[in-house]
Amino acid sequence: MKRQKRHLLILLPALLLLLALAFPSAASAANPAKITACKLISTNRFKVTATASDTGKIRGNKCYLFALSLSDTGIPSGARPLKSVKKAKNMSFSLKLNDSDTSSRLYQRFVLAAKDSGGAYSIISNARYLTNPKKAAAYKYSFPTAVSKKGLQVSADMLEDAAELNVRHSLINIVFTDLIATKAEENPDSSISYRYHGNTYWFRRPVVSGYDRQLTALQESDAVVSAVLLLGWRADLTNLIYPSGREQGHSYYAWNTTNTAAREQLQATVSFLASRYASSSAQYGRIVNWIVGNEVNNYKVYNYAGALSLNSYAKVYADAFRMAYNAVTSVYANARLYISLDHLWNTNSVSGTFAARKMLDAFAGALKSEGNIRWNLAYHPYSSPLTEPRFWANTNRQLTKALTSPVINMGNIGVLTSYIRQTYGSKTRIILSEQGYTSVRHAGSSKTDAQKEQSAAIAYSYYLTESDSMIDSFIMNRHVDHEVEVKQGLDLGLWTTDTSSGKLEWAGSQKDSWNVFKYMDTNKSKSVTSEYLPIVGASSWSSLIPNFSKKLYSKTSIASADLLQVSSYRQTAPLASAWKQYGASTGMTASGGTLRAAHDNTRNRNSLWGFSQTLAKKVSFAKHPVFYTTLQVSGSTAPQVKVKLRFYSDKRILESEAVIPANRPVSLGVSLAKWKYRKKVTKIQVLIAPAGGTWNTGAALSMSLPVRGQ
Repeated sequence: MKRQKRHLLILLPALLLLLALAFPSAASAANPAKITACKLISTNRFKVTATASDTGKIRGNKCYLFALSLSDTGIPSGARPLKSVKKAKNMSFSLKLNDSDTSSRLYQRFVLAAKDSGGAYSIISNARYLTNPKKAAAYKYSFPTAVSKKGLQVSADMLEDAAELNVRHSLINIVFTDLIATKAEENPDSSISYRYHGNTYWFRRPVVSGYDRQLTALQESDAVVSAVLLLGWRADLTNLIYPSGREQGHSYYAWNTTNTAAREQLQATVSFLASRYASSSAQYGRIVNWIVGNEVNNYKVYNYAGALSLNSYAKVYADAFRMAYNAVTSVYANARLYISLDHLWNTNSVSGTFAARKMLDAFAGALKSEGNIRWNLAYHPYSSPLTEPRFWANTNRQLTKALTSPVINMGNIGVLTSYIRQTYGSKTRIILSEQGYTSVRHAGSSKTDAQKEQSAAIAYSYYLTESDSMIDSFIMNRHVDHEVEVKQGLDLGLWTTDTSSGKLEWAGSQKDSWNVFKYMDTNKSKSVTSEYLPIVGASSWSSLIPNFSKKLYSKTSIASADLLQVSSYRQTAPLASAWKQYGASTGMTASGGTLRAAHDNTRNRNSLWGFSQTLAKKVSFAKHPVFYTTLQVSGSTAPQVKVKLRFYSDKRILESEAVIPANRPVSLGVSLAKWKYRKKVTKIQVLIAPAGGTWNTGAALSMSLPVRGQ
């Protein structure tokens, strides 16, 4: 027994060391010293402060500061301390961040150590990271404020439709295994290079260009954009996957923060994205919300790290989250980072998942133990079951108003927001970054058209969101139905998908919900949504929504005016003519006072196209209130086409729409005389869309330069 005790005493320091690194809070009582803060005090200098509860328990006369990587389980052999001070009750260390081209302390954890008479170091404190990397950021502009909380995951081929829908928030998925170049692609023709910590990393040019196109379009609409950072499977990039999760068959994987080369690639990827899409210029568009992974409590499908316990898995995810946080906020100080969770709040009976609440609390605890940073929540309040659009019906009795509710969705969303506010504070922001309601209900082999129910669910959810001060956005999952989801009974889009196209997602026809989504945050909100109250079982929205107020939802003004065919017109005042091709237009030319553009036949037939101009100086239509032009559309398969004119006064809009004959000149006029904002017009668009047909190859639009008249 004595020999066994002696062996245990020999092993005890090593065991305490492992506990201190892996579970700092569990081992803190055994440490004679504690790091209390680790913060940047300037863009390139940081300070570590520490206390000693009993200096007599610290060997030697000094305390030594070491920097460890995530893969270090102790002080590496041969490592040298960054700095030392005389041991005392209160100690501090001031150092350079060294965020140069070759090295940085930004991602390291710091510990205190003592040195024995033999010169060996032993850790005597908890581990802490820098908690304010934003101090080093080059960009510090204010976080953008959207017009409303209405959001949509926009189809990349329907960006013009998103502009017409006045999307205020959007989300894109960025998959690292799509973005990172292969060895063969590491050249300027195929990829974009990025210098990071002395190494060059390459990212696929076509993928980046796709992000650029989508983000610049959303930036033009002043949408606040979130990005989901995802890691898929690719045979040459398995080193980026957490070691115990390297098996095929999962949608996405946990990041490998335990290997130096993997960490550098992941950090470089996030740094590249932040540098490109968080700059103050917004040259390529802008991302301000960064979501690390998708529904990470559903780890088997969306963030696979192998079979780990809840606390071990939460630590793996927290390490990846912190790495992304430091990479992003050291570029743009006010960026927000989010953990993504699904709607299974207290349900852990589903194989391969942790209950969302348990995952959230374990993650928050893991972060806090090594230096708390600001995290936020990207929540997915889907219906339960997913195939039921009427979330208020609570058909499977999984919703309650208690914190123990198995599911939290829009039917009891206040339970979630109250919990976050009370537990983590109102500065912890919530975005509802993914949800959708099907427009077809399935009961066995029968189907029921549920378009009205889908519309009711969208309007009801939006009103609930605008009424809750903890929530910043409500982002619908699908712009266009996706064929794979449709086969599962989930027709979630605002458009049907055209299955004859051979594509999984290709806009076919607008649903009832398209109109509701467009107007639900405008002055037309109440008139457009009131018809859905009987579906919800209410006589008024105020009886359903806490703090309901018309002012709360009327976020912008959209007016209408008649677009009329005229026999002739006379110019009485010039109009700026800095027109550009717009949407699915290509090859614009100008000749003799006429603009011409062809249709891009690679685009969806429903993608708007035509001409647009943002006016350098605001134009008044007060004295000359009528806008005139002549259009000729060729290449329509139908005898008619739809014309859409939009006039903007900043965020206020006047719409005018008509169906006109194709294949001949048609003169049009629209009067702005009754529009309240006619004196300050900032943008004009002249667009066309199919009216029952589609476009032949070679379809074109000609427009005489518009004028103002009486």
